[in-house]
Amino acid sequence: MSAIHLLLSGLPGRMANEVALAALESAAAERFTLLDVALTGEVVNDAVHVVSGREIQLRRPSTRESLELPPNTIAVDFTEPTAALDNVRFFASAGIPFVMGTTGFDRDEAVKLVQASDASAVIAPNMAIPIVLLQTAMANLADNFPGAMKGYGFHVVESHQKGKKDTSGTAKALVADFARLGLPAKVDEIEMIREPEEQTSRMNVPAEHLAGHAYHYYDIKSSNGSVRLGLNHCVDGRRVYAEGALVAADFLARRLAEGSRGEVFNMTDVLMDQG
Repeated sequence: MSAIHLLLSGLPGRMANEVALAALESAAAERFTLLDVALTGEVVNDAVHVVSGREIQLRRPSTRESLELPPNTIAVDFTEPTAALDNVRFFASAGIPFVMGTTGFDRDEAVKLVQASDASAVIAPNMAIPIVLLQTAMANLADNFPGAMKGYGFHVVESHQKGKKDTSGTAKALVADFARLGLPAKVDEIEMIREPEEQTSRMNVPAEHLAGHAYHYYDIKSSNGSVRLGLNHCVDGRRVYAEGALVAADFLARRLAEGSRGEVFNMTDVLMDQG
């Protein structure tokens, strides 16, 4: 299969930059070609972003309609939640397949847009393969043992870099599965930690990763306190998400080669295809 041309969306943001770095590494470079143009927001002042010596031209929404892309192009979108749905509209109208790792937008509307288009997409709240495995396991537990934890207490706290405005999409997904197990789990009761001082003192986030981390703690306990269960997942940095996004792009390219159009996949679909 020919190389996949990657159109990044969200530069000069840190997550999109991490995807660019991962794509340029020798192990990935044989499979991916990073385009010299990327999508950015209207308010970004820079016209060029440099990644490992590569100059990438930044195209704002007002100028992207004239964008000419080579065959076998897949967009990888890590942008602001407020921009994500407009980006999906652009990808769908232009027939550009995409991997969407942004959270906090109307996913249902995004699915409708893709299904009515010639594009297919991978849309997932978390691209980190170890975390996706955990999510899949929790979904299986909820499917097979609904209500099994009824009567137990529940609390979740998640810590992300200060600039993350929305509640973690991963926490939302896991909370839904905990609720199906019978726990009093609600999205609006997820505790969000965004202040660096509290992140280091309470959550034990290393200072060098305050600008990019994901620490989640899920606590379950019996009504009398005699039983307590804990689940946590802690990620320092962003590389694991970038690597997962590339795996998703590779999966999507193979589905497109098989004729996929107007389909929406998630990361569980991606992992099931890896065996």
